[in-house]
Amino acid sequence: MDDRNIRLHFEGPKTIGHTVPAQVMVRALENIQQIVYLLAKQERGNVMKQRARVSREIEKTFAIICQVPENGGYALPQEIGDPSDDFFNEDEIKSVAHKFRALSEAIEAEDSAKVSQIVPDHIYRSAILKRYKAAQPPKRSGLVLSIEDYRHKRLFGGKNALDKIERIESSGKVHEFGETHGYLTGTLVKMDFVQRSLSLKLLSGNTVQAVYQDDFEPTLLENARGLIQIHGNIQYNEKNDPTLISDVDDVTELDLSPIAIKHFEVAGSVISVVPPLNFEIELDEDSGMLSSSSDFEILVCAETRPALEDEIDEALRMLWLEYAQENDDALSPKAIELANNLRARFSMDSE
Repeated sequence: MDDRNIRLHFEGPKTIGHTVPAQVMVRALENIQQIVYLLAKQERGNVMKQRARVSREIEKTFAIICQVPENGGYALPQEIGDPSDDFFNEDEIKSVAHKFRALSEAIEAEDSAKVSQIVPDHIYRSAILKRYKAAQPPKRSGLVLSIEDYRHKRLFGGKNALDKIERIESSGKVHEFGETHGYLTGTLVKMDFVQRSLSLKLLSGNTVQAVYQDDFEPTLLENARGLIQIHGNIQYNEKNDPTLISDVDDVTELDLSPIAIKHFEVAGSVISVVPPLNFEIELDEDSGMLSSSSDFEILVCAETRPALEDEIDEALRMLWLEYAQENDDALSPKAIELANNLRARFSMDSE
């Protein structure tokens, strides 16, 4: 027994008789599995990728294997990684499992610095925390979920699990006193056309100053009352609050309208999607990150809408090539089910 062995422990009135609703179980399993996949991508050096969808190799290598349920409300033992799989690499899988344990314990302790240390890429950190939240049973279900180790010690969970995650998220990105290059989101407070400077009220309520070039004035004036994103060299004070944006090189409106995908391209071919895939866009007001999800477990995160659209296109191309176009003989039963669902929605346009 080691960090690869975990338990999902459900408690509440509906677990009397050691049962749990299938919908709640599936929700927890899918999201815990996605957390492991994301940590695996980080382990392989892919932390700068924004696409949250995983390759088929990672899907097979880091699959969570469910075992016989145990007593105690409803407890489901699990093992990270399948030793019978050809891709099984014990050292790599143990490393990912150790990070999963450490991350769960850090969230439980509300140690945001430790969370950032384990998952330094803020894009992945946002996606992983979103999965931890999604794994929790709905409040109306009356159920409570805890993630435990093989000794039945709780790593993370309980009645206030969502509150702990939200407090970690609300801590925001921690910056060293100094500068960094990136985007800030907010609304215009005032503009000085002579000095070419502006005041931007951030989502946090704080105000920062920015110095811009003439080229950006049309965009600024067109979006004087809406949310905008400004990219440049961001300076921070000793409290890690942004105070100034210099060397501004991009100003864009923040468009949160849904994205509908009717077509996408793969290697010069056009793939139609019927019915279209709809992506609602969510804005994390603490980090300024955008996220969107849709059918087929697609979850993408990015700083801007164009980057988000690029990530959606990349995820769809991967699904088409690695699942819809793959032979069933090379896919697991779960992957075959996904491939068939994709084939029912996706089709290559005839020339």
